Amino acid sequence: MSSRTKLILILGALTAFGPLSTDMYLPSFTTLAREMSASQAAVQATLSAFLIGLASGQLVLGPLSDRYGRRLPLIVGLLVYIAAALVCAIAPSIETLWVARFFQSLGLCAMIVVSRATVRDNYSGADAANFLSMLMLILGVAPMVGPPLGAFILNEYSWRGIFLFHAGLGTVVLIVILFVFSESLPPKRRARGGIIGVLRGYVSLIKDPHYIVPTIAGDLVFAGLFAFLAGGPFVLAEVYGLLPEHFAYVFSFNAFGFLIGTQINARMVLRYGPARMLTGALSIYLFAAIALLFNAMTGFGGLAGIVSPLFVLFLTVGAAPANALALAQEHYPHMAGSAAALFGSIQFGIGASAGILVGLLHDGTAVPMAGIIVAAAVTALVVNIWLTPRNARGT
Repeated sequence: MSSRTKLILILGALTAFGPLSTDMYLPSFTTLAREMSASQAAVQATLSAFLIGLASGQLVLGPLSDRYGRRLPLIVGLLVYIAAALVCAIAPSIETLWVARFFQSLGLCAMIVVSRATVRDNYSGADAANFLSMLMLILGVAPMVGPPLGAFILNEYSWRGIFLFHAGLGTVVLIVILFVFSESLPPKRRARGGIIGVLRGYVSLIKDPHYIVPTIAGDLVFAGLFAFLAGGPFVLAEVYGLLPEHFAYVFSFNAFGFLIGTQINARMVLRYGPARMLTGALSIYLFAAIALLFNAMTGFGGLAGIVSPLFVLFLTVGAAPANALALAQEHYPHMAGSAAALFGSIQFGIGASAGILVGLLHDGTAVPMAGIIVAAAVTALVVNIWLTPRNARGT
């Protein structure tokens, strides 16, 4: 096995924890609400707490990985993830689940930051976008497997079994990391300085349009994804009467679009460059969002009228972020961890906001979810077209 293949498998496994940690328990939303006597908003808040942890925790994990290397933060993060998953499995109340999910996301932060920073340690430019697209291939399989697997565990055992599965999987990956994963950031390349240095680093990233423009544009694609994650289970159950296992199949179908997007991007980015590919993906994202809103408002197409635009939307999620992250990290090999962390923090901050808005605006239809997705799509394309520095266009 080549070193590149081994790295793809290891980083792909770490990347897969994200969708498995969110998607597997989506089919259990209605069961959670019933068993814990909780409202829809309270159940959706478990996802929002998870996303808030992802948004905040990465800001700490990024600089730590730049200073202490990739292995140590990753190992500690896996331990936190496993412990929090076990607490989720025995949570006696919805409030306990909020807290445990928050800490579970903090552990996940280490996996996300380290996997992305390790790519920048080894690749740059179109090569980095190509490698990230290969990781997205594995990331695309996880959403296809997660909901059906979660629905199976829910039906055969209970929703608590889903979190026991998380803990078991985390333990297996921890063992692999201890014996197989090599440090990619040598001591001579590690960052120095304290909190002031970290803050200055983040300020420099925010002020640099070469970094912040593709970051915001690419991360806004995730508003659509997380709006669906928060609102989709209830919309499909309440409006279309789908059972949990049927929702899992719908989600897996749309995740197949994500898979296609990663592979199209991996093949085309080496020819057209990440900047052009990002603009193309954002244009398709807007088209799918408008179609989704129209169908939600008019009822056109029924269930197919909702699922079909979502399929296209998931396709863009498989393409846009890889190009955006490659562009954002291009000029920052010396602080790849911080660059990846801020990218992820903004990504999940936008995702958490979209999920909260879907819960607050819920009216028993798919219109709030679709409206939020359209707003994100318009903003992403405008930011990308009007604010991208001229010397970065077409690269």
